[in-house]
Amino acid sequence: MLWAIYSDLTRRILSNKLCLATSCLYPFYLGLTHMEGHGLPLSDILISLALSGLIFAVCAGFFALGVMGGGDVKFIPIVALWAGTSHILNFLLITAMVGGLFAAAIIIQNRLKASKYFKSSENINLSMAKERESEVPYGVGIAMGGLYVACQLFIAY
Repeated sequence: MLWAIYSDLTRRILSNKLCLATSCLYPFYLGLTHMEGHGLPLSDILISLALSGLIFAVCAGFFALGVMGGGDVKFIPIVALWAGTSHILNFLLITAMVGGLFAAAIIIQNRLKASKYFKSSENINLSMAKERESEVPYGVGIAMGGLYVACQLFIAY
């Protein structure tokens, strides 16, 4: 999760390797918890898979509209799978709140850059203000929600 935060803040990329590693660890988690006698019932696992698929479908729609990046579309359902039925609502709430705060901060930053009070002439900084206007690091919100899920799973284990 920390790598997701760093990667999204610095390069605006949530890599396929990150998504693949996070998803591949889930079966190991299930196996280890089952061996310890704390395993999830099969019905909970299937519901988590279905919710994850639904979230992926919604996010894919947002991707088609140009609202979300591909890394975000892959990463949210993977973390939602880990969240399971017991933590998914809190995960989505934390993700939305942190993502919304970042979006608001970027909107304010772009407005300030485009403001006439921060320019020495009319044409300076206009291209810079519009350059990263639509890039919001939603991966930070996803990872913060993921850290919440990880803490809850650790506490429960």
